[in-house]
Formats: sequence, C-alpha cells, structure tokens
Amino acid sequence: MYKALYRKWRPKTFDEVVGQGHVTKTLKNEVCYGKISHAYLFTGSRGTGKTSCAKILAKAINCESPIEGNPCGKCETCQKIQSENLLDIVEIDAASNNGVENIRSIRDEMVFTPNTCKYRVYIVDEVHMLSPGAFNAFLKTLEEPPTHVVFILATTEIHKLPMTIISRCQKFEFHRLSESEICFQLKRVSKLEDIKIEDSAIKQISVFADGAMRDALSLLDQCNNLCSEVINENFVREMLGIPPKESILEIVNGILTGNFSKVLDYIDNTYKFSGNLVRLCEEIIEYFRNIMIYKATGTFQHFFESNASYAKQISLKDAMLALSLLQVAYKNMCSGNNKKLELEIIAVKLCNELSKCKASLSKNPEEISVENTSIASFQEPCQEPEILSDGPLKSWDKILEKIKETSSLKSLYISLADSQAYKQKDKILINAKSSFAFEILKKQEYRSCVKKIIYEVLGKKFEIEPYNSPVPTDEKTASLPSHSDTLEDLIKRAKLNNIEIVSKQEDF
Repeated sequence: MYKALYRKWRPKTFDEVVGQGHVTKTLKNEVCYGKISHAYLFTGSRGTGKTSCAKILAKAINCESPIEGNPCGKCETCQKIQSENLLDIVEIDAASNNGVENIRSIRDEMVFTPNTCKYRVYIVDEVHMLSPGAFNAFLKTLEEPPTHVVFILATTEIHKLPMTIISRCQKFEFHRLSESEICFQLKRVSKLEDIKIEDSAIKQISVFADGAMRDALSLLDQCNNLCSEVINENFVREMLGIPPKESILEIVNGILTGNFSKVLDYIDNTYKFSGNLVRLCEEIIEYFRNIMIYKATGTFQHFFESNASYAKQISLKDAMLALSLLQVAYKNMCSGNNKKLELEIIAVKLCNELSKCKASLSKNPEEISVENTSIASFQEPCQEPEILSDGPLKSWDKILEKIKETSSLKSLYISLADSQAYKQKDKILINAKSSFAFEILKKQEYRSCVKKIIYEVLGKKFEIEPYNSPVPTDEKTASLPSHSDTLEDLIKRAKLNNIEIVSKQEDF
C-alpha cells in the first residue's frame, strides 16, 4: 500500500527533527539523565513536529539501549512502537474523545502496570478540544499520576487550555519552520524519492507551506502525482491556484497607472476561469508587503528580488496605504459571499488612490503653483564651514548624471555644474559655484527628488545642505554675484548643455 510522503518521512529520532533544536536538545538530555517528567505539553502551529516528537519521546523513554537520548530503533520495543503494535503507547484524539467518560477510562486503566514497557505513555492530540468537564476530571489525574505513566499533550491552540492544565505540564513551544529549512528537507526527500523538481518550484512550495513541514511534503507528493515531467514553478503555482508572477506585476502596474479596465478585466477573467480570487488577493498583499519591507530595510523576499527597479517607483507610504486597504478587502472576502465584488471595489479604490499619489510624485516641480509649494528650511551657505577631512564625495558625478537624466531637474543640473559634495554623518553638503542652485533647492519638490537620487546611488538616506569651502578672511567681505551675473551664467551653462532657452515677455 502506498504511503504518503509526510508519513514515510516522519522523523524517527530527535536528530531527524527539522528546525526544533531547542525542543529536541532538552528532551534528549532528559532521556540521557533519566529525568523524565510525568506530563509534557507540546504547543505550536500545524505541521511543526509535535506528534512526531511525542512518538519519538515515547520510544526513547522505553528504549532498551538509547543512543545519546535518541531511541536506537533496533530493539524490540522501538520496532513495536514504530509499527504501532504496542498497547502501552496509547494515542487519543481529543477532538472525538472529549468527554468525562473518556478521561474516566484513562484513570481506570493507568493504575495497571505496563505490559512490556517501562512507561505507559498517553499521547493526547488536540487536547484543547476536551470539554470543560473533561478538563476538570483530568486535573487530579494529570497532577499525580502513577510513576509508570507519562502524559504527552499536543495542541495548536494553547490559549484554549485552562491554566490549571498548563501549570501541571512541562511546556515546549514548537516554532514555524523557516523557508530555508523546508527547502533543505524537500531537496533531500526529492533526491531520495527520485522526484525531478526545479529549485524555484521547491522554493514556491516552501513559501506556500507557511512554516509547516507536513504541508510542504503533502504538496510535493501531490505535484509528483500530477506531473510526469520535471516539476517547475509555473506548474506549482497553477496547481495551487496562484496567479503567475507576471500577472501580479501586470495588476500592480495597472493599479499604479490608474488603468481601471486592465485590472478589472484580469479579475473578471480569473473569476470566469474558476480562479481563486482569495488567493489572488493574498498574492497582491504579499507583493505590497515585500515592497514595504524593501522600503523599510532595503532587503527583498521571495521572488521579489528580480523586480528591484520596479519596487523603487513605489513609496513606503503608498505600500502601507495599499496594505491597509487590501487587508480589509481580504477579511471581507473570507467572511462574505460576493468575493468578486469585494476585490473589484478595492481594486478601483487602489487605482484611484495610488495613481494620484504617483502622479503627484512624478509631476514636474516647475509646474507646481507657488501656493501649493511648501518651502522647508534650507540654510544659505554658511560663512565659516567646517573643513571636512574626507575630501569630495566620489559618487557625486554619478548623482549629477542621474539629476541630468531627470527632465524636471534640468535647471538644477545646470546650476550644479562643476560642483562638489561632501559627506558629513547623515548629511550631504553641496558646494556649488552658483547661488541659484540653493534657491532651487529651497523648494521641497526639488529637494525630495535629489534626496531620492542620492538614496538610489548611495543606498542610504541623507539630508542635503549647502556648503562653501573656507575662504580667506579678507575675501569674506567680497560682494556676492549680482542677479544679472547669475542669470547670464545660467544661460551660458544652458547653451553649453544644448538646452533650449525660451524668452518670454509678459505685459503688466
């Protein structure tokens, strides 16, 4: 009879358990030193190894010759426990045996000594499903059982257990497995089972498993049964009902550009072809979550690293706005009946909100009216600046090139020609020959664009301030260039950079 992969590859020793070293190390030490507790409580999310560790512990404490806390797996007791043919190891499903009568039968049985083992072990799975009466009946039994009885309780919802039960047990918390741990185990199983699968497909399975090894192995088993060729990422996404990465990018692009019809058409097509709209919403949430993490920390997650340049177009504020709206939609989709309508409503709202944000960011600063322009404090060049020992900033030329490539910053680039910059802690001090550059940078829109370019080049956020190199005392009183000189210098620089000058004469 065929055995599912998650059952076939269930760990048989503590050393084979993946990702729960903090639990297995303690249990091995207890077995080695003979300090066996009368009651254990294993808690954690699904598929993290609670039941597996319970069975291993039952074998280890009854093993005739344990090896460094692990069951040997060769003695008669270990083999009988492994084949589930031993009466002294009792597994109880509390979901279906949750009454007072069931607890009473355990209490009546445990007074008898074990048949063949040193300990009679009761493994109670999903113990939080016991009724209030059953918990009350269990208290005295759990507190002072006979010396030959060990209870191992397992639950995914420890908050449903009375504190009187928790306090009588030795508690172990099982953590969710990391994606790298799941990937490692999936590659090992795939190799031993001769399953042909690409690394990208394994990574996708590990992401979808959400920290549960059992889920990951079940998905691998399902993929292997469905696909007769090499399993790739697209096949895994299609089987799980996850839209292709390219489709997610198209939807996000449609949202940012305000393309209502493009986004709504995709949602409609997904619905027509029986696609999972809830899964689609989850993927969009995951995408904006990755953008938020990238903006906050500068690191990518999952498949997102291939879209670094695209991510830089979205601000942290926009990403958080999208997440807050999508979370509400996801909650409504899970609880409501009309999932398509909920997703369409939030898609239209996102298109409207984010396209406006993006338009305001990309708008030419020269076209913004004076009334809407916020002028932040930008000091004039200081008369006696600190002499910086680091010398001019080497990346300044690269920053200037990016300023030149930005159409809305042409005039600023001209005024910054032949300029230098210095780095001082979290500031970039600009030393420009033309004072017109500082007049431009007084406007918030220009300054934000320059700060963004500096962040892209240097990978760190800096404030920008003016800087003039120290001058001799007798030159400090020298007059500043006149307005006409500054304008003539600006026109001259514009012509050198092949920028067209348009002269306007207004009647007053």
